[in-house]
Amino acid sequence: MSEKVTSDENKSNSAEEQYSGSILVDPAVRPSYYKKNGLECYEIQRASMGLVKYQGYLEGCALKYIWRWEDKNKKQDLEKAIEYLVKLVETLP
Repeated sequence: MSEKVTSDENKSNSAEEQYSGSILVDPAVRPSYYKKNGLECYEIQRASMGLVKYQGYLEGCALKYIWRWEDKNKKQDLEKAIEYLVKLVETLP
């Protein structure tokens, strides 16, 4: 298990780093077409929505994939839910 993060500098990447070798590099979960000119769509969404709306968006997306996982894409939907939850964790102080 990883050590608890103590510095603010390391907190921003800690959630993603915990999953970096697995699903978050899967093109089905994080397709390349969501990144243009060095910016990820997540960055544009957060900048345009503000923090509170962005957090609600991430939570809603995670819930959607959790809600349907048994009926649609099984593991892939759970992986996508994790992607959104990781992004949500990254917004916390």
